[in-house]
Amino acid sequence: MPRCDHEEADTRIVVHLKDALDKGCTTCLVRTVDTDVVVILIGKYHSLTSQHQMAAIWVAFGTGKNFMYLDINAICYALGKDRSTALPMFHSFTGCDTTSAFFGKGKKSVWEAWNAYVEVTEAFNNLMNHPYMTVTVNCKEFQLLERFNRDHLQ
Repeated sequence: MPRCDHEEADTRIVVHLKDALDKGCTTCLVRTVDTDVVVILIGKYHSLTSQHQMAAIWVAFGTGKNFMYLDINAICYALGKDRSTALPMFHSFTGCDTTSAFFGKGKKSVWEAWNAYVEVTEAFNNLMNHPYMTVTVNCKEFQLLERFNRDHLQ
């Protein structure tokens, strides 16, 4: 197992999953009740499977009557690579464990706004790929996010 200094279990799961794939597993199942884990797996799917094209990644998600199996491969295929890799930034921008959500806006309405303004995907991906990037009022990412908020979430 590779050395890992991630404090959060949510992201450590990706390291364990990569290790399993590197050791020859072709079908992996992650059990969670946390949507953050699902979002992270979708966001990292393309980098995880770039060397393991035949990998099947599943998530056993929820509890009781809300339990379901999620086919991460199918979800990522439906979303496409750009939106899959942008999903963790979208999730954190629109509200997650550590950030507040937009007042009066649930995930469903914000998701519909993303569908209406797909151009903001570029900003989400740039921020994912450059997490320490300085965002200023004049940068393209800020402009895209501001328009997303102003024109699609108000």
